[in-house]
Amino acid sequence: MSDLLRMTGMYSGMDTEAIIQQMLQAKAQKVTNLKNDQKKLEWKQTLWQDLNKRIYKLYTGTLSNMRLTGSYAKKKTTVSDPTKATITASEGAVNGIQTLKINKLAKAGYLTGATVSMKRKGDVPIYSDEKVNDSLDGVTPADKEQYMKEFGSEKTLEDLGVGDGTLTVTANGKTFTVDAKKEDSIKDFIQKFNDAAAAATGGAVDIKMEYNKGKITVSGTDADAGFKMSSSAPEGSNKTILQGLGLADASENQTGTFIGHMITEKGDIYLPGDFKNHSEKDKDYKAKVSDITPDLVGKKLRLTVGTGADAKVTTVEITADMEIGTLTSKLSEGGVKASFDEQNQRFFISSTGTGNKNEFKLEGLDENNRTDDSALIDLGLLAGHKYGNGSESTRIEGQDAEIILNGAKFTSDTNTITVNGLSVTASAETDEEITITTDTDYDGIYDMIKDFITEYNDIMNEMTRLYGANSSRKYTMLSDEEKEAMTEDEVEKWEGTIKDSLLRRDKDLNAVIECMRGAVNKGYDIGGQTLFLVNFGVGTGSYFETEKGERNALHIFGDSDDDKFSDKENDLKAAIAKNPDQVIELFAAVSKDMYNSLQKTMASTDYRSIYKVYDDKRMKIDYDNYTKKIKEEEKKLNAYEDKWYKKFSAMEVALSKLQSSQNSLASMLGQ
Repeated sequence: MSDLLRMTGMYSGMDTEAIIQQMLQAKAQKVTNLKNDQKKLEWKQTLWQDLNKRIYKLYTGTLSNMRLTGSYAKKKTTVSDPTKATITASEGAVNGIQTLKINKLAKAGYLTGATVSMKRKGDVPIYSDEKVNDSLDGVTPADKEQYMKEFGSEKTLEDLGVGDGTLTVTANGKTFTVDAKKEDSIKDFIQKFNDAAAAATGGAVDIKMEYNKGKITVSGTDADAGFKMSSSAPEGSNKTILQGLGLADASENQTGTFIGHMITEKGDIYLPGDFKNHSEKDKDYKAKVSDITPDLVGKKLRLTVGTGADAKVTTVEITADMEIGTLTSKLSEGGVKASFDEQNQRFFISSTGTGNKNEFKLEGLDENNRTDDSALIDLGLLAGHKYGNGSESTRIEGQDAEIILNGAKFTSDTNTITVNGLSVTASAETDEEITITTDTDYDGIYDMIKDFITEYNDIMNEMTRLYGANSSRKYTMLSDEEKEAMTEDEVEKWEGTIKDSLLRRDKDLNAVIECMRGAVNKGYDIGGQTLFLVNFGVGTGSYFETEKGERNALHIFGDSDDDKFSDKENDLKAAIAKNPDQVIELFAAVSKDMYNSLQKTMASTDYRSIYKVYDDKRMKIDYDNYTKKIKEEEKKLNAYEDKWYKKFSAMEVALSKLQSSQNSLASMLGQ
């Protein structure tokens, strides 16, 4: 429509808009017809594109495969214990019975860390049941009680944080001193104490010191007699002798027997960890490795993935500001899957796949690259190590699968091993040999032919339906006004009738039908005999037994899935069992003939692209021509419309001038 400014009927009182639109109808209908013809061509292109896609799939897939006799060499296998292995056989597998033993399954390596604790320096007891139990190897039952009693007494005063000094003791009115050396063990010091006490009394013992399970007991021989002890912190020591021995309270007057506190030494204490990102106090905080213990700074982890020349080695140095997430990322870059579980406070490391080639080794190193397990211990990653918080790090070694097939050993980094046409997927180790039975898969051959016929029928029935569709001559393209007056279902049904008729009696469609139908209906020389598909129970139904659109479809007579002919004898299945090679040769010949015929039909021409069964180039040209014609006719229509609007506008101007003159004359006469 033109964009000109229009004056319509202002002075004439005529509905010039309606008059002009009536004058335009004939020319506008020409544009509408062109657009309708282009739309039908577009629908026709869509129909052909869908059909061509299905035919091309049949050509490149099923026909390309079935034209080769080797494709029919189907094998099936059974295994005596399907819980241990799954077996599939390719066409190269040998028929017969074979033996299989599964020695190992392929595994991925896993390192599950212990619960990580916060390690800090502090005073720790020299005696605990856990420490004793961890050291009982080699101790006989007869010696166990004495061993437990004396456990820890070998610790030196220096271990307890005490240096050289003197202990002063007053007992039963007598005073003596005990010289302590930092290298003295607790046991040695107790002996010094008791010797000094005996010497001070001329052999009579007024006071005695004993050790039992981490505590020292001081006893006076007279229950009513008192005693007291004193000592100062030796130079360079932060503890007095009494404090170091758990006897600080014995500095006051004591009577009877005094039992000291548990003796402690300087060591590592472990506090519950809470290493998380985005804490409640600081939303931007990210947990650092050094939060676990500052001792980790400067330590290194060496990760080795794989073995031999193909091994990949990655060394990660822990820095003061390294985040836990950065550590796991660097390990992951080294060829493993590494993560830290904030909920469980554990590191998890696993190989990226099964087998030896994916197995990993994680080592701790000190600042000088010497082996040092301390970093692994602090991170909870030393396999088998028992931690004070009760958790333990566990390790599963990665390994290759190993099977013995017919007495020969085979290994693989996965649980699937392919040997001479057999694909063995191991699922459990076996104590004894199991058997594998391989035979020709007659059902597989039958199913292959059945799948081909199903695909052929889907395409053939669609082409037959479109070629023999009813005429839609009485159905015109709907205008926008007509569509608005109809329901969506009515519009869809109307346009569907037109679409279905677009390939009615189409010569290109008929050529494809004859190409495919000719291949399945002709006879082929097989071993000196001319054989047809019908000789093996495959053919079309009679005119009266089949629907109009299915009269070119093939049926396997006697097939249980065929609604019309399932009650007949299944000659195809019987023929495959009796002489599979003959059946294979026939269907290979049919497939090859259809393949070659379609190849010729889909050859490139001036009007057809390669691998197309219709003239797609010509249709593209026709579509573009419609677009050009529509633009030309719309331009003519707009010009025609503008011409008449100009004429009517000129008439309105003339009437305006006439009315102005009449008004002027009337005004003059009125004077």
